Amino acid sequence: MFGRFPNKTDFNKYKEHIMKKAMLILTASFIFSIVFHTTSFPQEYNQWQLPEGAILRIGKGGINDMKLSPDGSLLAVASDIGVWIYDAHTGTEISLLKVESRGVRNVNCIAFAPDGKTLAIGNWVIGGAVQLWDVDKGELLTVMKERVGSVNSLVFSPDGRLLACLSWNRNVEYHMWEIESGREVLSFIGEQAGLFNGIALSPDSTYIASADRNELYLWDPFNKEKLHTIPYNGWSLAISPDSRILVGGSTTLKSWDTQSAKELLTYDNHTRNVEKIIFSPDGNTFASGDTGGKINLWYIEPPPPLPIEEDNTPSLAKVLRSVTGNKKENNTKQLIKRTLLGHTLPIKALHFSSDGEKLVSGSDDGTAKVWEVDTGKELLTIHGHTGSVKDIRFINNGTTLLSGGSDGIIMQTNMDELGITEEVIQTKPPWYAFDMTFSKDGKTVASGCWGEVRLWNAETQKFYAPLGKYSEFVLSLAFSPDEKLLGSGHWRGRVFLWDVPNRKLYETLDGHTEDVRSVAFSPDGKWFASGSKDGLVNLWDLDNMTKTTLPLNAENGIERVAFTHDSDLITALWNGEIKLWDTDTKEHIADFFDARGTLDGLEISPDGKIMVTGLHGGLIRLYDMETRSLFHQFNTGESTAPTQFTFSSDGSILVSGSNNGTLLFWDLENLGISNR
Repeated sequence: MFGRFPNKTDFNKYKEHIMKKAMLILTASFIFSIVFHTTSFPQEYNQWQLPEGAILRIGKGGINDMKLSPDGSLLAVASDIGVWIYDAHTGTEISLLKVESRGVRNVNCIAFAPDGKTLAIGNWVIGGAVQLWDVDKGELLTVMKERVGSVNSLVFSPDGRLLACLSWNRNVEYHMWEIESGREVLSFIGEQAGLFNGIALSPDSTYIASADRNELYLWDPFNKEKLHTIPYNGWSLAISPDSRILVGGSTTLKSWDTQSAKELLTYDNHTRNVEKIIFSPDGNTFASGDTGGKINLWYIEPPPPLPIEEDNTPSLAKVLRSVTGNKKENNTKQLIKRTLLGHTLPIKALHFSSDGEKLVSGSDDGTAKVWEVDTGKELLTIHGHTGSVKDIRFINNGTTLLSGGSDGIIMQTNMDELGITEEVIQTKPPWYAFDMTFSKDGKTVASGCWGEVRLWNAETQKFYAPLGKYSEFVLSLAFSPDEKLLGSGHWRGRVFLWDVPNRKLYETLDGHTEDVRSVAFSPDGKWFASGSKDGLVNLWDLDNMTKTTLPLNAENGIERVAFTHDSDLITALWNGEIKLWDTDTKEHIADFFDARGTLDGLEISPDGKIMVTGLHGGLIRLYDMETRSLFHQFNTGESTAPTQFTFSSDGSILVSGSNNGTLLFWDLENLGISNR
């Protein structure tokens, strides 16, 4: 990571320097279209709430919800690693609340109490808890209830005495508590068959709205009854502050009267599915955000026409109005107030300030933004909330770390004597990646998603045409050692080898019937392996393109395949069993001891002496390759598994990447682990 230093003293001095140096977040270039944006932040937040053995964190976790404090001074962002509290005017990090419920820290929903001093927090996990935190002290105050459903909405009463919670757990769940005593004053379960395509709670708890694929339901939680069933096709719902109007839909939105269930108006300006809807405090407007990153601000009903001077001149329009009447038209031009463009990926969170003058938005593109509602002006952008990590690689003699995420964002972390800088490169057009991999020098990036494999030249910002497009999703990618071939594993068992220089199909490999989760090339370039959900590992001799299927009995499938430095094959089963195979004889050589648990990641150290694995529950295990035994274990403290790993060239630093979008740097040297 830090390159080669003349001696250990210099290395330690540099490590201490990194721990104290201010962090600069440089947001830079889009591939294709380059836009520079630089923001400076205190470095300390990268060491907040670190697990034992870790020295640095990069990334803040994907955004799930956002709320402004009642006075507008604080912005709370619910992420996959906890709740970040920011200064709403400057974007400076103030604190990180490391919320945990049943081992899960993914926070799905938050709400400020009316006085702004208390924050209610709900987890996404079914069976999680609703908690109250002191915002100033960053301390847990109380747990309102254990084991509620996945929390969707939290609402305080205007006097702050009551807290209402809406969640789902195969059915609609509603709870209301008296905060001071913790007593539950109301509970309700609404039976609903089918998937939840949206759920919403009115601010006064008068109505609950929930939807499946075909129908929308309105519930009365106080009388515990279903009021209305409405034909529906959509993903997002919201109820106005006065509980009078319900809005929902997909690309086209509709509004309904909550008392009569009568359809009122249609709002049509999105070309992508709407993910989030939120009403302004006065209920006169609402905001909708879609999967393409577009945000529309709407009038709930057409505004009154502007006054015009009296014109006594006869006209055809006047004559027609006198005959037909001057009816209100359901016209998008009348209803749409403003469109906000700035995000590039799905909108995950929207919230108005208490005075309705500002709107905050969070997106899968890794940014949180603050907008001025009247002008549409972007006031503030906060970076670092990136998606699931798909690959990590050191380049430039260990002074630069590349990480690629499921959001298509490539994070370049540069480390030198001046400190640490981060450069964000986002694919444009925006592009999700089910998997991503880098060439050894980091100049070429391969990513795959909806049946397409794409190559990018990160150095020239050039995007090559897709290598191929199929109906099967791309799940796994790997470059050959000479980088002339790229292997791709797909949904439903398809495997391809691609000619990288000529950007065309090289070979189609058969032998799998289900998802191919992992592919790998041997260091000597002779072998290619693929592991699938079907429980099979196919080993291909690339000299003659012959296939050997290894005799594995993997009922739950293969999670990872990898090669040792002498090109023997490692297979890791979904249940954590790890086996070593001789690629020449195809014989099973040995098993790794203590290898149990649901496995998601695997990597070999540069010197070939250490194997690292990542398991569900946040465990990182280090194995001695010679004895094949477990000798050390880290605990990330996260519920999500570390899926990607890389070592610094001298083996002193291990970097782990997780599905929660963060990287953790682990100090192996001080533990006496490096260079075993």
